[in-house]
Amino acid sequence: MNKHLIIGLFLISAMILLSNIVLAETAEMKDTGIDYVPYREIVVNEPGAVYQIKITNYANDERYYEIIPNSEIIRSIGTYRIDPSDKLNLDSSEEATVYLYISVEKPLSSRAAIPVIIKSGLTETTINLVVRPIGPLMPAKPQVDARTKLITAVFKIIISIILIIVIVIAIILGFRRMRKRKSEETDEGLKPEFEEEEIDTYY
Repeated sequence: MNKHLIIGLFLISAMILLSNIVLAETAEMKDTGIDYVPYREIVVNEPGAVYQIKITNYANDERYYEIIPNSEIIRSIGTYRIDPSDKLNLDSSEEATVYLYISVEKPLSSRAAIPVIIKSGLTETTINLVVRPIGPLMPAKPQVDARTKLITAVFKIIISIILIIVIVIAIILGFRRMRKRKSEETDEGLKPEFEEEEIDTYY
C-alpha cells in the first residue's frame, strides 16, 4: 500500500513540475525591459541595417539573457551578426545594448519579418524585426561609355544638318519655280495682239 502511495505521489509531483515548466516557458518575460526599433529599410547589396536592442533587468537579482535570431529566415535573405555578444549577464537595474547587423544579399520582393527570441532562464519573449529592401532589385542597366555617347551625339548632329540642308534646298527650288511661273505669266501679258487681216490676192 505504501509502495503504491509513494508511486502516486511521485507521479503527481512530476505532473505538477512539468506543468510549471511548460507554463514558465510559455509565459512572457517579466521584470525585463526591451527597447528596440523594429523597422528598417535596407538597400540591396549595401552594407546593411542595424537594429539596436536595449535590455534592462528590473528584477532584484542577476539575470542571464540570450539573444537568438531566427537564423533560417536570415539565411534565406542574407547574413547577420550580433555585437558585442548574443549573451548578456545583467545585475539588478543594469542595462545593456546589443546591435544586430543584417545584410540583405539575395533578391527580396517584399518586406520580411525576422523573429528574435530573447531568453532568460525558462522564460522568453519574441520580438519581430522587419526589413524592407529599397533600391533596384533588378540587375543594373549596362552603362554606356563616353565614346559611344560622343559618336551618338555626332551622328545626331550630322543627321540634323542634312535635314536642314534638304529643307533649305527645297525652299530655294520652290521659290525659283514660283519666280519662273510669275515671269512666264508676265511675258504672256506683254505680248502684242495682232489682228489677222484677210489679204486678197489679184492675178
